[in-house]
Amino acid sequence: MTDLAVSVVVPTRGGASRLPVLLDALAAQVIDAPWEVVVVIDGEVDDSRSLLESYVDRVPLRVIERAGGDGVAAALAQGYAEARGEYVLRCDDDLTPPPGLVAGHLARHRDRTSDAAPLGVISLTRDVFPDTPYAAAYGRPANERLLAEAYARPSDERWRHWAACNSVSKAAYDAVGGFDTTMGYREDSELGLRLAKAGVEIVIDPDLEVEHRGPAPDTATRAARAFTSGASTRDFDERHPGRHSAAARPSSAWERVVGTAAARIDSRTSAHALGARVDAALPRLPRRVRGKAVALAVEAAAVAGRRVGDAQWVRDTTTDVTSVSVVVPHHGDPAPTLALLDQLAAQTHPVQVIVADDASPEPFPDRAGVEVVRRAVNGGFGANVNSGAAAATGEALLVLNSDLTVEPTFAAEMVAAARVHPHAVLAPRMVDENGREAWVGRDFPRVRHQVAAWLTPLARFRDTSAWHRAVGHDVRAHRSEGEVDWVVGAAMWIPLRDFREVGGFDERFFMNSEEVDLQRRLRDRGLSVVALRSPTVVHAGGGSSPSESRRRWLVEGQLLYAEKWGSRRRLQAGLVAATALNFVANSARRAAGREVDARAIARHELSLVKGEK
Repeated sequence: MTDLAVSVVVPTRGGASRLPVLLDALAAQVIDAPWEVVVVIDGEVDDSRSLLESYVDRVPLRVIERAGGDGVAAALAQGYAEARGEYVLRCDDDLTPPPGLVAGHLARHRDRTSDAAPLGVISLTRDVFPDTPYAAAYGRPANERLLAEAYARPSDERWRHWAACNSVSKAAYDAVGGFDTTMGYREDSELGLRLAKAGVEIVIDPDLEVEHRGPAPDTATRAARAFTSGASTRDFDERHPGRHSAAARPSSAWERVVGTAAARIDSRTSAHALGARVDAALPRLPRRVRGKAVALAVEAAAVAGRRVGDAQWVRDTTTDVTSVSVVVPHHGDPAPTLALLDQLAAQTHPVQVIVADDASPEPFPDRAGVEVVRRAVNGGFGANVNSGAAAATGEALLVLNSDLTVEPTFAAEMVAAARVHPHAVLAPRMVDENGREAWVGRDFPRVRHQVAAWLTPLARFRDTSAWHRAVGHDVRAHRSEGEVDWVVGAAMWIPLRDFREVGGFDERFFMNSEEVDLQRRLRDRGLSVVALRSPTVVHAGGGSSPSESRRRWLVEGQLLYAEKWGSRRRLQAGLVAATALNFVANSARRAAGREVDARAIARHELSLVKGEK
């Protein structure tokens, strides 16, 4: 018999951000018996090894490194094969075990009489969510329902919950042949079923619940996982026929609605996109229907997954982003950019820094630790960022205007926010030099928004919520963190792979509307867009361009966006009508003695609307 009582096996990939919480909890375990922790690095992608080495004096730790990329079942199989304990306890890297968890599992096994059947012990996971509309409407209630259902399971059905945290004797595990490494998903419950068939008594102990820090944080992620889960039933049923009920003809109105939604889902990507649309709508829906909206997306994704039958499990790597490439577009005076580079050099989280010089009259100077990409022609904001992004090597792209001021923890806080909001474009809270908060979150541009902004008589109401709503500012984003249609591009986090998949910025836009166009394409790909309340950056604003140039670029961008996503003619008609109203108002001001040339202003506004140079 082995000298070790328990081996805790932890599979991890890209887990450097998750492992510290788990390892701290394992270091706090209260257990009298000898034990070990076996961490299987399933492909080194984030220097988890160095992190683990810092715990060797606090945790009885062994580390196994493998090439990875062939699935979590293979990583678990290797960890179990090398475990030296009499009992093996699986613990995923996003769990927070209470101090008595390992001892509690061991006690359940050792309390068995010698003639009793082997025991399998399950710790159910209680999900921990940030305070979001998804969590309130669906995440927490769904987890509570799952826990109640699991605890009420008859003994012959408990194998279904053999998942993130469980224990069994090494002998019983070996006797059934271990994990099926050919399975891309549900390798855990499939093992649980074989254990149950072999006579292992499976118990679910409510005293051994464990906190789960990594549940799906939004509908998009939950729907994508539901698609894969549904797809995996076919793979599972090939091995164990009859364990899932056959698809039946929809009998209720709800089932018919789910079936209709499922018919439009043909992949994990489209399931994610449906979920993202639900996430965007949640804050606007009545509270009583939010849960149903999420449930519709999740259930439809599961039905579609089973129909399509693609059981390939795609790991959610966005939650594990650690490498960040910062692109700073530059044109003009190098002083603000140099000041920002000093702040980026002081970041507590390392970043790759790229300055994209857009054929500046004064070429940006070379600087140690900074890659300077030099363009031969001034192509505007989008083209310049694209040039910088081409040199990026990180998992995330952080686009920062050169006139920003950021704290040393800024990059680290953005990385942390990306764990909470995976598959998302993120923007920090932004204030000007006087502390006045910018309107970072916006609604997709509509003609009525642009007409309201064009009407100079309404300018007196600029400080009212009504005016901000009228011009398309999402006023909720000033009160709480949440999803919006799009965010301003002065400081913007984008998953780099998705940025490249959609082709980056449309370089036909010179300066304005390119960021909303990009985010609209990213949303169609399934990403959400979130205006954060933390961190905060200071934006000097304005840049070096004269105000008249900025206004012309603004209108040119709006017209191009309308041509691409709506109706250029309708926008031009609306702005012409607004110009007429401005002319009446300016004429009245002239009659009242103001020095206003109503005709000249109208001619100028019309030239902008017509796109004249």
